[in-house]
Amino acid sequence: MSEATALVRLQEIDLTLLRLSKAADQLPQRGKVVAARAASKKVMSELTKIMGQRKDVEIELADLEDCKKLLEGHVAECQEQAKDVVDYRDTLDLEEQLSLLAKKLEKVDFDTERLLERLETVERAERNAEALKARLAKEEQALTESWRQAAADITEQAGKLKAERADIVSGISPELLDRYEKARKRFGGVAVETLVGNKPSACRVTLQPSSFADIRRSASEVTTCPYCKRILVVSQEA
Repeated sequence: MSEATALVRLQEIDLTLLRLSKAADQLPQRGKVVAARAASKKVMSELTKIMGQRKDVEIELADLEDCKKLLEGHVAECQEQAKDVVDYRDTLDLEEQLSLLAKKLEKVDFDTERLLERLETVERAERNAEALKARLAKEEQALTESWRQAAADITEQAGKLKAERADIVSGISPELLDRYEKARKRFGGVAVETLVGNKPSACRVTLQPSSFADIRRSASEVTTCPYCKRILVVSQEA
């Protein structure tokens, strides 16, 4: 393969590698995975908050249960004392204490019922959040696998092209390769153009007859475009 043909093929490979790199970055699965992870993170944050609320309610219920046992113990003591009381005033005092304890127990039961309803609501929210978390995790796993497969296909294509590139580069002189790399950076990847009739394929500016004649007389397969200064391949004979 001549250096002229090698240059044209080298550019084709480099442009394809560039497109593959952009394609990998723009895979739709990637955006979907990012969105799924963000949704999962939001659900986890909400789930953590709900679990905290549930624990708070459970602690309050446990405190109310301890309070109820304590009050019931006082009631039992008062009732036991009432068996031995004969004085009318002492009886009234015990009845007043029992009445007060009954009101406190009633409030404890009311608060307990209220908290049980709240606990039921929080537990339902927690179950829903757990179910959503599991569903999002499953979706993320499927999307990630799809993304990896698509990326693997692109990586495989890129790998083959890179191997071919290395083989082609070995057949190009260091001076011409350096010239190509510099032009590639300068012109955004399109460093080489071919002569189609009397027009370079990239800049598409028709060569003046004198310039065209000079290029033909030089008999060089590789020259420089007099207009855009890219590498101009005149012949691609293998």
